[in-house]
Amino acid sequence: MASHQFICFLAMMSLMIINISANKACHPDDLKGLNDFKAGIHSDTSGRLSKWIGQDCCNWPGISCNSTTNRVVEIYLPGHYVSGDDESPNFVSSTMSGSISPSISLLTSLQVIDFNKLVRLTGQIPESIGVLKNLKELNLQTNQISSTIPESVFTLTSLTTLNLENNHLTGEISENIGNLQALQKLFLSNNSFTGKIPVSITKLHSISTIHLETNQLVGKIQLPLSPAQWPLIKTLALDNNKLTGVIPDSIGYLATLSSLSISNNQLTGPIPSCLGNIKQLQILKVNNNNFSVEMLPTSICGLTELSVLYVSQNKIHGPLPGCLSSFKYLLDVDIPFKRTVTLPMGVHKQ
Repeated sequence: MASHQFICFLAMMSLMIINISANKACHPDDLKGLNDFKAGIHSDTSGRLSKWIGQDCCNWPGISCNSTTNRVVEIYLPGHYVSGDDESPNFVSSTMSGSISPSISLLTSLQVIDFNKLVRLTGQIPESIGVLKNLKELNLQTNQISSTIPESVFTLTSLTTLNLENNHLTGEISENIGNLQALQKLFLSNNSFTGKIPVSITKLHSISTIHLETNQLVGKIQLPLSPAQWPLIKTLALDNNKLTGVIPDSIGYLATLSSLSISNNQLTGPIPSCLGNIKQLQILKVNNNNFSVEMLPTSICGLTELSVLYVSQNKIHGPLPGCLSSFKYLLDVDIPFKRTVTLPMGVHKQ
């Protein structure tokens, strides 16, 4: 009798071990998607991918899973990261060479893809990425990704962050970008985008940060026609393009804006007085354009939070407003006729 009970006990333990092992195993689609990604990477100086072995992918470096479904929700493999514990952190800088496998689309519960600053990722963004409807963050910053942004990216309506800056992307920015209604942060700078800024960008009602600088964009600056369209905007960076036309008067609607950079374009006309409505503005860069005015608008005196002011290399003929001398936060200036106004002590002159 005791022998029979012992055999039953062993059988139950075996079943428990099998069940535990089964619970730890990744979903087959997640496992294939990750292994195909690994196969597409032929160099990983961090060694993280060498630890992607077995079937318990939720414990692999850089992988996070949902505790209930056991599906992969995050692939976090940045080039710069911290290893070790809080008491003895190790700051690591690494690279990966290879391309992003289309099989990444098998990880249908993904919310975060972060391959930023891996430096040597090449190839294209897979068109199949459009099936990842739960994706909230796509960060491929500072790699060598080429070609255009696939249209399928603009169907990812859960995206809050799209960071593709510092790559080799080309083509026009699709008008379908306006579909990304949850988007809060857009980084497309330092690529080779051409064409006009899409009008639909003004429909991104959750947007706080827009970086389109250092591309080959042409045409006019696109801004909302109503204060309600960009109620959360903080940063608008359009420097180093080929933009023409004037600064729209609707710039004055962007009351929450803290940084406006439109340097190194071909903008003309006056610098609008409605800039003075943006009381939270801390950085204003309009240098190296073709603005032609007798003097800066006196409304600039209302921008008392300014810490950076670049207005040189334009056709500004008259004196600068004397109020600049009382701007207590002003630290960095690039202005013509520096001797016509006394600047606060400690200000760095370009």
